Formats: sequence, structure tokens, C-alpha cells
Amino acid sequence: MLAKIRSSPWTDLCIKPAELRLDPTLTCGQAFRWRLTGAGEYTCALWDYAIDLKQTPTSIHYRVLGQLPTAHVDVAEALRDYFQLHISFDSLCDSWAQADADFTRLRQTHMGVRTLRQPVVETLLVFIASSNNNIKRISMLANRLSEHYGQAIETEKGVFHTFPSLARLNSDPQIAETLSRLGFGYRAKYYANTVRALCAEHSDPEQFLLGLRTAPLSEARAQLLKLSGVGPKVADCVCLMALDKTDAVPVDTHIWQVAQRRYLKSTKAPNAKTYQVAQQLFVHLFGKYAGWAQGLLFSGDLGHETKPSKRKNQQTAANKESKMRLRSTK
Repeated sequence: MLAKIRSSPWTDLCIKPAELRLDPTLTCGQAFRWRLTGAGEYTCALWDYAIDLKQTPTSIHYRVLGQLPTAHVDVAEALRDYFQLHISFDSLCDSWAQADADFTRLRQTHMGVRTLRQPVVETLLVFIASSNNNIKRISMLANRLSEHYGQAIETEKGVFHTFPSLARLNSDPQIAETLSRLGFGYRAKYYANTVRALCAEHSDPEQFLLGLRTAPLSEARAQLLKLSGVGPKVADCVCLMALDKTDAVPVDTHIWQVAQRRYLKSTKAPNAKTYQVAQQLFVHLFGKYAGWAQGLLFSGDLGHETKPSKRKNQQTAANKESKMRLRSTK
């Protein structure tokens, strides 16, 4: 049964574009269920609400298009938390520019690309689908999972589905077979194993995962790596985007190429050792919010691939000195 339509007026979140832009924040590979539903408008089912966001020249506005009977959160506060609006993106760019002067350019061309603080269950399960995949297909799988197991909210813009809970997924005795039919392929068994393990080992598996927000990065990463389908990159994505580990730096082939091109001048292929080298380098250069800096670099370098850098003259002495200091600490 579809939830009843109930739209609210638009409300201003009072956040400047320099601090948050919906595109590319919602489209750069962090979140996968926001749907473009109008000019500068994105819609998604979160916290049992169908939430509509709109980019204006001066701010972000939101409204509720519909909700489930179980919806109870303060949507404005939930969105501020989701976008981590208490953190000044502009100030972070100031500090990052001390390590890499090119951040002065990136903050203009890719302003407002924030790292999200997302629901932990959704982040974990969606990123299990991210290995050897692309944004379009990950979004398709996330939406299929929601449409099959989630709850529907009917709105003036169509039907939106909530992301399912672990308990809901665990209630399917044939989850692997179901996900195989939905197109998850070999990943279906990862989902089945992870859901079963979390629900078997914890009376409240979501609270267990949320509890990792207060654990050290190393402990949170170690717990995630026990789960089926979770490797170092997926674990670090979850740590960064759901578990408050702002210094977690997910390193995929693209980010390794960025690190090679901009800082290391190395030709080595990515492996377990180079993964750690890249992480250490980003943390060394950008500090506590190295994961956020990586996200801006990723967004800024999309499409650059392995083309030679056109900004060699912008590489600062600070970068070279930082590289030397990093090597001297090994």
C-alpha cells in the first residue's frame, strides 16, 4: 500500500553555493538514489520521507513530498547532518591550498562538493556493489534493491522507495536468488552472507554499525573487512561517508593515478602497498579531512584519466617537500 501524498512548502536551508552544490555532490559517486526530477531539483526517499531538494543561485531549498506513518525525524536537522553543514568547506579549501595550490582553482571550478554523512546500512550495501562497477549501474542496483524490499511513497513527482533495513533483507530466505534475478550477479552472495552474518551476530545490527562511528578508524575498518564483499576500498568508503572517519581515504585506480600524477611521479601499478602509500600521503598533506580532500580531487579530476598534467607549473614546493618528509618518516 502506497503512503499518502503530503507535500510541504519549500524551506531555505540557508547555505551558500560555495559551501554546497547539489550537482556534483549528489552525482559524483557518493550517493546513488537521488533522482534528477526538475531543473536543479533532486528527489530521494530518506528517513521514511520523500525529500525534494532544489538548487537556487543563492542557496538550497527543501520540501517533503510525502512520508510513511513511521516518519518522525526533523527533516531540516537531518539534512544539515546529512550534508555536514557544520563543517566549513571554504575553510577546508584554505588549508588544503597550503599543501597544494591547485585547490585554489578546484574550489572555484568544483565549489561546494561536500562529503556526505549517509545512513550506514545503505552506504555499506550500496558500496558492496561498487567494485568493478560504474555510477550508472550502481544506481540501478541500489534502486532495484529499494523497489523490491523498500517501502513506497507516492508523490506528485512519482513513487520513491525507502532503502530496506537489514531485518527486512534477512526476512527473505532466498535473498541470494532474489538478488541474482534482480541483476546483482556474483555480488548476490556477498549481500546474502553480509546480511546473514550481521543479523546472526548482533541483536541490533544497525546499532552495531552505528557504534563504529565512535570507534577508531583502524577498528571500524577491521570490523567492516570481516564482511563478505568488503575490501579495503569499500571499507574506507563506508568509514568516510557513514562512520565519521574524515581521514579515511578510499583509493581506487583513478585516485591512485591522481596521486601518481600530482604528487608521487610514480609509474607503479596499484597494489596493497601503494594503497597504503597513497593513504599516508593524503593524510600527510591534508590532515584530519584528507578524505574530503580526496573527494574534491576525485570530482575535479574525473575525465582527466592519464593525460599529462597541464598544470605542472602550479605544483608547489610544499608538495615536493611533503613528499620528501613522508619518505623520511617511513
